[in-house]
Amino acid sequence: MENNANWKKKILEEEERWVCRYCGTSFEKDQIYPWGDQLLTAKGRAKRHAMEHDPVKEMLKHPRSYTGLTEVQELFIPLLHEGLRDEEIAARMRISPSTVRNHRFRLKEKERQARRFLELMDALHWEEPSPAPLHRGATMVDDRYAFTEEESKKTLLAHMTPEGALKSFPAREKKKIIVLGKIAENFVPGTAYSEAEVNRILQRIFEDHVLLRRYLIEYGFLDRSRDGALYMRREEEYTE
Repeated sequence: MENNANWKKKILEEEERWVCRYCGTSFEKDQIYPWGDQLLTAKGRAKRHAMEHDPVKEMLKHPRSYTGLTEVQELFIPLLHEGLRDEEIAARMRISPSTVRNHRFRLKEKERQARRFLELMDALHWEEPSPAPLHRGATMVDDRYAFTEEESKKTLLAHMTPEGALKSFPAREKKKIIVLGKIAENFVPGTAYSEAEVNRILQRIFEDHVLLRRYLIEYGFLDRSRDGALYMRREEEYTE
């Protein structure tokens, strides 16, 4: 069993439930859950669910623009995670053991640089406009997500009708994210939708429903199962 510090990084506690940060699976606090031949509280079941997710594998599912890894590092890290020796990694990647050691050094240096950067940012104490809350599935979080409630209202007024239909799809990234967040509200968090159901909902909003579906997935507003059969919206706010 993982210690509390580890499993709580994977599971978010809300008022009435525990929610997996990776897949959105939720466990209602007032329910009892079967697990093998045992009956578990929601917290206990959430802990065991957390063990099903490997944080390294989950992180590597994100694009390199999110992780900051190079293409080679994206291939190298899973082999490190397997616990392979340098000679075994060299054979898998068809490189020399000395090159493997160089990759290890570069990763350590990247870690040191990241720690120093975090120390620098912590020391700045700069003030920013109060941003609108992020949705939990947000990917590639950067300045595009730093918009205020006022900016959000103006963007929605310009691009969407009061009934929720899309008048025009914005070209600017920040406005695109605001609009996609509003569209995502048409989906109930934690509810699985078939592709046909997603299409029907999006067709009522915009004629190019395929474009909307693609962007909702790309920006993390909707999750899609590996086989592409089911879609699910994550929670609206990111409360990290």
